[in-house]
Amino acid sequence: MNARIAAVNALTGFFSKKSYSDSEIKNILFSAGLDRRDAALATRLYYGVLQNMAYIDFFLQQFSSVRLKKMHPRVLNILRVGAFQILFSDRIPDFAAVSESVDAAKATGNARATGLINAVLRKLTAQKDSLELPQELARDEYLSLRYSHPLELTRKLMSIYGEDTEALLAADNAAPPTVVRVNSLKATSEQAIASLREDGCEVEEYSIPKGALAITESGRVDALKAFSDGLIAVQDRASQLAVAALDPQAGDVIVDVCSAPGGKSLAAAAATENKTEIYSFDIYPEKLEVVRKNAERLGARIHTQCRDALEPDESLFGKADRLIADLPCSGLGIIRKKPDIRYKELGSDLPALQLEILKRSWNYLKPGGIAVYSTCTILPEENGEVADRFIAEVGAEPIAFFTDLPEIYQAPKGQLTLLPHIHGTDGFFIAKLRKPK
Repeated sequence: MNARIAAVNALTGFFSKKSYSDSEIKNILFSAGLDRRDAALATRLYYGVLQNMAYIDFFLQQFSSVRLKKMHPRVLNILRVGAFQILFSDRIPDFAAVSESVDAAKATGNARATGLINAVLRKLTAQKDSLELPQELARDEYLSLRYSHPLELTRKLMSIYGEDTEALLAADNAAPPTVVRVNSLKATSEQAIASLREDGCEVEEYSIPKGALAITESGRVDALKAFSDGLIAVQDRASQLAVAALDPQAGDVIVDVCSAPGGKSLAAAAATENKTEIYSFDIYPEKLEVVRKNAERLGARIHTQCRDALEPDESLFGKADRLIADLPCSGLGIIRKKPDIRYKELGSDLPALQLEILKRSWNYLKPGGIAVYSTCTILPEENGEVADRFIAEVGAEPIAFFTDLPEIYQAPKGQLTLLPHIHGTDGFFIAKLRKPK
């Protein structure tokens, strides 16, 4: 199996099983036995198609005599992978994209479709520089098709972000960097970078936050020695910034009410050199096992417990100095990593759930204790509106944070929305609150 066939198989499995996009490609890569670079290519092709599928399908249909809906799913996905390379990749020559697609059809038992695949992709190649979407499209329809976001979601984002919407949609479709946190319990930044480079990775060190690295050409991160040795943890800068906002101190008691996969708990442990008591809760036993394994690999000392956030541990009421409440949300801030999220239905009872979890979790804090409420969405109804309602109902005090950082990171009113096209992070919301004394 090569990278292109792996991408085709992952796409076919994703659409047939209606599984999660990240789990499908991980499963394929695990079984394919590709080297690191081919695994990285397969991942890029897979996500590239999912991110640009409406746009790709629109032009494939222009050059195909067969309706896309009538094609065998694997043939259609071979065409999509080939078209993505032709339309969006500068690294792969067009002739190679065509020939490799034909070879993929033969290798996957679809030799009868080679003529169709060859003809469609050759036509696409010949006219790729003159392709245009219909001029009669309204602005919302154009953005929806150009960036392959459902029309309802596009309109929703336009109502919130206005002229910034196109940049936001484009960022959703960009290949995100693999961001990791240097685990200071086991390594310095210099040591982690050296290990990554020995494995052939290109590494960029961020200044905000300290200890964040972007790595490229990594393929499967868990195959890297720096990962297995516990020198790094996969964690986006936005999530790392949430822990920076929390500002945990040695001697603190910290409760993380929805902890899996454990990123914030583990980062808090590292930030305090394991000189804290951290209670990491999650409702799902299998996810909590991931937290435990990550803690063991990283050398972090935390206490895990399977617990529904709506049923708090009363024995810890009034004992926590810090509260981490990274709560269930629509996930619209991580579309660039999980493209299938864009297809979720809008509208839910999530804000009510978030507010209720916040109210019940608030009991963990001592008077004067500090909470960070965060989500990986960019919708105000799940973010600032929830925080504002919580403040009004329980009398929580907003705390300014990051006031010493560049202006785009500053949160003078205690709330910050991070956006991929502005901050280069996942879309993320952070609110910092103090319990009155």
